[in-house]
Amino acid sequence: MSRTTWWSTKRVWQVVALGLVVAAAVFLLTAPIYQSESVCSGGATYSSTGELVSEWETCEPATSMLATGAWSYVTGVVAPVLLAALPLAARGRAWTVLSIVSAVCLVVYVLLGGFSVGLFFVPGALCAVVGAVLRRPRPGTGFQAEQEAP
Repeated sequence: MSRTTWWSTKRVWQVVALGLVVAAAVFLLTAPIYQSESVCSGGATYSSTGELVSEWETCEPATSMLATGAWSYVTGVVAPVLLAALPLAARGRAWTVLSIVSAVCLVVYVLLGGFSVGLFFVPGALCAVVGAVLRRPRPGTGFQAEQEAP
């Protein structure tokens, strides 16, 4: 009795999903998109006659979540990475169950977080859904057998 190889089309979709989710998480954690509040100050310079000479306004630039230490948000961004990695740690029947759980949880995360960071994870969630829908390969088949088939 031969075992199923680890690589299959189903696994490839799950690995791609994990890669897309990790890329989105890294972007969200390192890109300068976080600003806790808008802090701007401005002023003007007037001449002795009361004419406006110049106006200026300075605002604090946005920073990354990691740079500001917004750890409550960091855990919310790391959660989809763990969800996408779930099925890659299992084999057999647990693999099928974790594939479905992972895909459903990612879709729910995207829907609930749609107005904030959820939309960044849509490509990864879609790949996870495709990976969950595909059938598990039978023993003796796998990615290499799929490549060798005519």
